[in-house]
Amino acid sequence: MKSLSLAFAAVLLLTFAGAAKADWISQLVRFERNFEAARTPAIGGSAPDDDLRAQGGIDFGFLTRLLRGKKSMVRLRQPVADDSLLPDLYQSELAARDFSPAIESPVLLELARFTTVEQGDTFAGILTAQGLARSDINEINADVNEVFRLTKLQAGRPISFRLDATVEPGAPGRLISLHFEDSDNSAVWVERTSAGYTAHRDETVFTSKLLVAEGTIESTFWVDAQALGLPYQVIKKAEQAQQCVVDFKRDISPGDSFRILFDGLIDSNGKVVDAEKIHYVSFDTRKGRREVFRFVNEGRASFYDRQARRSCSSSLSLLREPLARPFRMSSPFNPKRKHPITGKIRPHRGVDFAAPRGTRILAAGDGVVIAKRTHSSGYGKHVIIRHDSTYETLYAHMSRFPKGLRVGSRVKQSDVIGYVGTTGSSTGNHLHYEIKKNGRHIDPLKSTLPRGQKLNGDKKSAFEDEQQAIIALLDQAEALASLTAGGGG
Repeated sequence: MKSLSLAFAAVLLLTFAGAAKADWISQLVRFERNFEAARTPAIGGSAPDDDLRAQGGIDFGFLTRLLRGKKSMVRLRQPVADDSLLPDLYQSELAARDFSPAIESPVLLELARFTTVEQGDTFAGILTAQGLARSDINEINADVNEVFRLTKLQAGRPISFRLDATVEPGAPGRLISLHFEDSDNSAVWVERTSAGYTAHRDETVFTSKLLVAEGTIESTFWVDAQALGLPYQVIKKAEQAQQCVVDFKRDISPGDSFRILFDGLIDSNGKVVDAEKIHYVSFDTRKGRREVFRFVNEGRASFYDRQARRSCSSSLSLLREPLARPFRMSSPFNPKRKHPITGKIRPHRGVDFAAPRGTRILAAGDGVVIAKRTHSSGYGKHVIIRHDSTYETLYAHMSRFPKGLRVGSRVKQSDVIGYVGTTGSSTGNHLHYEIKKNGRHIDPLKSTLPRGQKLNGDKKSAFEDEQQAIIALLDQAEALASLTAGGGG
């Protein structure tokens, strides 16, 4: 069972009577240290499991800042809607409302954990992964079976846990409560009582409202979005919309900001529990704004950039000649070529382009640098880029690399990734260019290459209309936020 996330949680709530603010902070600091010692994984970044391993614990820095009086810069607002602006989006009553989270009582020290049911998981196995005692697992399993048949537990459904954080490291975990949605409009709850555990199932009627979530990154996108009051489901959907545009581990830094326009599902208590649709996601980073817009094309909803290019996988296109300008092909793709230096039959799995030393080499398509090496198997200085699960490209015999390029760098098509040279096994200045498709070399000049999906004609016009409607709603939301922040203008 892969745990997708572990939320911001474990807030130490103390009564203000007889306790100075400094005492709060000192106790919180001790609490943070205890958790660091326990090495409990925490949520953060785009791939929570990977980030948890890297962090090795929970970052409670935002709590300390909160207690020291630093004001949060995140907000969740409902824009003023004009029905004529957004014909294809969900129409709803849009009254200004603040969904910022509030600290609740009573006093409790707890952890909040989130996971997702995967294919083949059992409910008992999910509880075991949380470290609960076998006796508790058996009791909880039996209680839940009375209100919901666990054989019908669906893959993809999130499960949230509240666990007692006062349990000593190494001891069995102790459940306070758990919750999961067994359908789109019902949920199962389990709570610990003085007499054991009790389970019940609730039918919930949700309302849908168009909402704008805005925040500033202080820790990670996951942590700060949860501090804003967004549930796991909304954060995950927003991340998925941007997964091919933003590297959440390397592109997002403190001080960056995000905006999400979505149809929020709201329960009877006024709490946002999910997103029916994500319409827009943007990140303002030090490298510029990264934004995507939802658009339905041929019955399928996808996300596109401002230029009407689809943001993920099928948007991939590859250049046949990845150089700043055309140059003569000096050696073609040839599986039976005689090597010009050794004279032996040795496959030439790419294409050579003769070009002057220092000529700019361009990324053939959007992707991530997975190798940057100075010497290997005659390639000399070379770069390898993974574009998606299907395609990789290699660029060899470079004279040098551009400043800042490293393994893990996310590049766009036509970004400079190196300069022509003759390092390695080479008889003169040239670029050796290879393409792999599903691990097998193909001819860059003769093979059919992905061209990318870009909307054209009537589809592009329809997308632009919807894009402008979304932008108009975002502008209204910003105006509303400014009025609120300014005390009514």
